[in-house]
Amino acid sequence: MHETDKVTVAGENFLGLIGLATDKYAILSPQFPHEGILKVPTLKTKAYGTNLIGLFCVGNSNGLLVPYFIADSELDAITRFMKGLGVNVTRLEDKYTALGNMMACNNKGAFASTFIREYKAVEDTLGVEVVSGDVAGRTEVGAYVVATNKGFLAHPDAEGRLGHIAEALKVKGMVGTVNCGVPFVKAGIIANSNGYLTGGLTTGIEMQRIDDALGFV
Repeated sequence: MHETDKVTVAGENFLGLIGLATDKYAILSPQFPHEGILKVPTLKTKAYGTNLIGLFCVGNSNGLLVPYFIADSELDAITRFMKGLGVNVTRLEDKYTALGNMMACNNKGAFASTFIREYKAVEDTLGVEVVSGDVAGRTEVGAYVVATNKGFLAHPDAEGRLGHIAEALKVKGMVGTVNCGVPFVKAGIIANSNGYLTGGLTTGIEMQRIDDALGFV
């Protein structure tokens, strides 16, 4: 049985910018009061001195990718936490640093922007094949897709690309919105196979769609 909750954190409804979750761990902004729904060990930390941990980092149960400019102290804290879980951490030397906006991944695959160049480092860290692509001509594919090991939710403009995304992530998905009509779904959701958290503005109809897309129904 999965759990869901609608929350606003320090006035922020775009939870996916301030946290991320996998089936093995979650990393959240220090401002975040809620993590029990995700049912995994949780680290609260910052990235580049900001609360935007979900914007700058991306990962699955095998590994976590962080941008090159992350502070050594932040990286040390993350690495210590991950070492205890047997999770790889890689500082990605890529000029596109909002990694959470550049790719979506789960334990089965990764769907990455065509702008990402370090595919080998990504594949070695995450332990999955990387498939590159776009969503309706847009390259920030991580902003348009949120994925778990059960399914994915995508930007409404991705309707014609669902098959390509499904091939990359090896799960089925649907299009939808969050926070009362916002199409950038990654920014509004933190999810794993146990449940999800979404912004306080997300409607009941949107949550039904999220349930379906992420495989909770």
